[in-house]
Amino acid sequence: MKKYFWLLLFLFFSSRFFFLANYPYFFDSPEYLRLSLNQSFFQSLSLSHESVHPIFLFLTQLSQKIIPGNQAWSLSLVSASAGLVSFVAFYLLVKRIFNQKTALLSLIPLIFFPHLWLIQTNILHESLDQALFLTALLFFDFFLMKKNWFWIFSVFFLSLAITNFVGIIIWLPVFFGLVFLRSKKDKLKENLVKAFLVCLSSFVLAILFLFSLFSFTSIDPILRLKELFFDYGGGGLLSNWGFFDILRTLRNDFSILVNGYRSVSLLIILVSFFTMIKKRQWNFLIFFLSFLIPFLVTGKFWHGGLFGRYSSLIAYSLALFLAFSFSRRVFWLLAFFLILFSLPTFHAYQKPPVFEVQKKIISEVNIENDSLFVFSEYQRPWAENNYPNALFVNGDDQDLKILEEKIEIAIEDKKLVFISQQAINFPYWQYDGQQIHIISKGDIQKAKLKSFLENKNLVLIAEDKNYPLLNIFQITN
Repeated sequence: MKKYFWLLLFLFFSSRFFFLANYPYFFDSPEYLRLSLNQSFFQSLSLSHESVHPIFLFLTQLSQKIIPGNQAWSLSLVSASAGLVSFVAFYLLVKRIFNQKTALLSLIPLIFFPHLWLIQTNILHESLDQALFLTALLFFDFFLMKKNWFWIFSVFFLSLAITNFVGIIIWLPVFFGLVFLRSKKDKLKENLVKAFLVCLSSFVLAILFLFSLFSFTSIDPILRLKELFFDYGGGGLLSNWGFFDILRTLRNDFSILVNGYRSVSLLIILVSFFTMIKKRQWNFLIFFLSFLIPFLVTGKFWHGGLFGRYSSLIAYSLALFLAFSFSRRVFWLLAFFLILFSLPTFHAYQKPPVFEVQKKIISEVNIENDSLFVFSEYQRPWAENNYPNALFVNGDDQDLKILEEKIEIAIEDKKLVFISQQAINFPYWQYDGQQIHIISKGDIQKAKLKSFLENKNLVLIAEDKNYPLLNIFQITN
């Protein structure tokens, strides 16, 4: 059995470390790259957008010092290394709970889930969040099984996970799910108290650490915490839970599963759920739901930059229950289809970066010093520093009105005004990395600038026929 573990470990290593991203593909990645080059840790914290990721930032700055040269590659190395820690921690946890065969089978889907692969090969903080969280969960399992001093390690790693991204608290029910799975009836209440104390201690320790860090910066910690619970994309954790908000969240969850983990994931959830009910495996069902319910909540938060990465811990439960709930023949058949349908994502990231293609198309345009260039908000991270007179269309109606006024004034003043196809389509059919944002595949007839541009002439001036969504137009009356 050990040889199979080393084989799977080699496959995981090869799939991550041989495919590290050389570019900041995703929306937040250029910022992470820029901050990693800052010589001052606390200044870079102050410049971070909500929410900050101190542990990730520290490690990326350290990686730049250790491995100078290709900065993006060295940041991706942090993600891949954290992914390796997650892989091993998950294997050890499943092996302890079930057996070595289930643990080994659970590793196979983890290698090929598209979203997990992207997170662990790109400049994204979620890979580190997963590593810290799963390591904390592993030590918590030791703690439950009478290794009393292991609670210290569990609290330590969980507090680091919360410090790095306070949104990880959404996944704390997994600790309670593990209690139901591992506890005998006479120990259930006692172990639930242990889980509560570990989670509470970790949260308090993380908040104290964040407050200490923020005291050296201009960050208001109260506002940062308020932002998570009330003002984050989708309205925050405690707000906006109306009927249509719930429907939108479920739509997002469905899209994340199908795009990030393929249709196999839907089958895993349905079969696992009904199998556990049929067999009255209530402890297993609670453990399953402790992953599923937080996943459903994460779909509430809208964001650019690999949409669904906040939900990525679901990958580990999907892998486990695929190995646990199906016969071996069905398992291998589903694993085959998972690998097959994941190949397009792997292939897309071997092509030239979309933003580099867009810049090459723009280079064909005769831009004057006073020309305006209208981009999509999704193009902001790479465009705002390359084009001084860039404007960005976003979802705010007031900003949209100001943008339209600036375009009108520029045209009246005989200035050249250019616009990208992405801006014309916004918020629909937007590139998110190398692929289309999974909830932007809507009706472009409802685009934000649709009514405004109906009274304008759009003249195609630059294109790449392989990338029709990157066309460049000039706006005239």
